[in-house]
Amino acid sequence: MAKKLTQKETEKLIGGIREAYEAKIRQLNYRIENLNVENRNLRASLSELKGRENRVGKAIVDAEEKGEEIVRLYRMTAEAELKTLRLFAEKWKKLAESMLGVFPKEEAARYAGFADDLAALLGREEGHFPPLTDGGEEKFDPKAIIGKYMEDEEETGFDLDEVLNPKGELDLAKLCRGLGLMDDPDPEN
Repeated sequence: MAKKLTQKETEKLIGGIREAYEAKIRQLNYRIENLNVENRNLRASLSELKGRENRVGKAIVDAEEKGEEIVRLYRMTAEAELKTLRLFAEKWKKLAESMLGVFPKEEAARYAGFADDLAALLGREEGHFPPLTDGGEEKFDPKAIIGKYMEDEEETGFDLDEVLNPKGELDLAKLCRGLGLMDDPDPEN
């Protein structure tokens, strides 16, 4: 049988239950506040990470575009250099032909041979350029091309390195006169 509680005992029991519920509610409210703070922090972190992701994606796209631009620029530069070299080869050939009567026969033949070899190199004759890759594009390695050419070249007395990087002071007027490109007399000789 159940014991009957007095009003005081009932109020005390209800007060204890109320305090327990209020403590539990305070504990749950505190937990909710902590979860809300953690949620705000996670949202801020997520927003920052999305911003970083967007910046990294844009940087990758920009880098790819810049890379393509650099490739186009180098291709255009290489094409321009090739045109310049072809013009040089044509001028060299004309100079070699004009030297036939001026230089000794052997020296003139070497100049003409160099002109022919240079024209062959720039004209893409067989053996002067590496084979095409699987994708159909040529693997361009200028050092290998020049090295291959120099291996095939006999000693002509012509030092390309000396021409490209002269060690002494360069007198262009004297050089042009010596090559027959200028007709006026040399005041020093």
